[in-house]
Amino acid sequence: MRTRTLITIITGALALGGAGFAVHVSAGQDSPAAQPAASRVATAEVVRTDLSDYWSESGTVGYRKQRALRGVAPGVLTWLPQPGSTVARGDVLYRAGDRPVTLFYGSSPMFRDIDTVGMVGRDVRVLADNLRALGYRIGSQPAPGTRVTVQGGPTPAANDKGANGEANKPDSTPAASGTGSYQTVVTSKDAVFTRTLKDAVRRWQAAKEIRPATGTVTLGDILVLPGAVRVGAASAHLGDDATGNLMAISDQTKAVSVEIDASRADDIRAGQKVQITLPDSSHTNGTVNSVSSNIQAGPSDGGDPGSEGPKVQVVIAVDKASAIQNISSAAVEVRFTGTTEHDVLAVPVGALLALSGGGYGVQISDGALIAVKVGMFADGMVQIAGTGITAGTRVVTTS
Repeated sequence: MRTRTLITIITGALALGGAGFAVHVSAGQDSPAAQPAASRVATAEVVRTDLSDYWSESGTVGYRKQRALRGVAPGVLTWLPQPGSTVARGDVLYRAGDRPVTLFYGSSPMFRDIDTVGMVGRDVRVLADNLRALGYRIGSQPAPGTRVTVQGGPTPAANDKGANGEANKPDSTPAASGTGSYQTVVTSKDAVFTRTLKDAVRRWQAAKEIRPATGTVTLGDILVLPGAVRVGAASAHLGDDATGNLMAISDQTKAVSVEIDASRADDIRAGQKVQITLPDSSHTNGTVNSVSSNIQAGPSDGGDPGSEGPKVQVVIAVDKASAIQNISSAAVEVRFTGTTEHDVLAVPVGALLALSGGGYGVQISDGALIAVKVGMFADGMVQIAGTGITAGTRVVTTS
């Protein structure tokens, strides 16, 4: 269960002792009285500073964006990478029917076979960009605004939209060749499956031992993700159906994840600084990377009865990555800053005295007891204001 550290206000009490006199009497002669023994008290200076309250939450060190990878290629699962390995662009993620499924980078998934010269789309753009990044010569591409003829495919309906969000309308006059052929305009998000690009696909297939190397990309040959991934635990076994959940994957970067009460989500923003207490009790700093907008249900919403209420997830980047490089997974404590009072007068909490009539006061060093108005408590200090209280004033405090 997550723990929350709350700031506890402790009012210090000061006991002042009186000084006594000692008298020494000798036979037949009075001895002069001794001087009063000086009373030693601790003092502190009133300072002008910023005070911030805070609260702490339990968090967990782990790899960012952990999720399950679901297979896209039908067949029997015949190979999986080792947990802890990294799969980058052009590497094999897994094998289905002993046919490799390769990782490409991008934001648009592959959604069809790419087999006909002249095909246009964002999926063709993903194919072209990745082969170029892998060092394959793909030739030149038609410039955005170029009108091209797509052969052998279904003519798009008038309300079908292309990559630019505009209707993909065919010409009123069908193309001269090929049943179902149509003309379309290339956008900046598209690429065209040219003969040169098809030749590049054939060379890539031969290098990856994809048989037969025909230059045709079959749906399932490529899986598109935003970037390289770290492989976690397998959730499938060799011989299983390759279209289920196969393994856990994540980003390569470590971060701290914290679940906080949804009611506190407005108190946290991206870029906010936090302090992290590591398992060895050392401290390091972090920066809030994101605050999830997805609320996880609490008991009243049908969630886990053991949880305290609706939660949101906060992801924190560790400013000094080396601080957690040897931690694979561990619980940590994260200190969040709440309200901050700027440019206020403050003294140690131990300087406060509870007044008999209520409220608080401070004892000026070698002076009077002054009633003060108390503000924020933070880090053993308390905000005060009162007549004659200025920065540099010394007050009596506990030692």
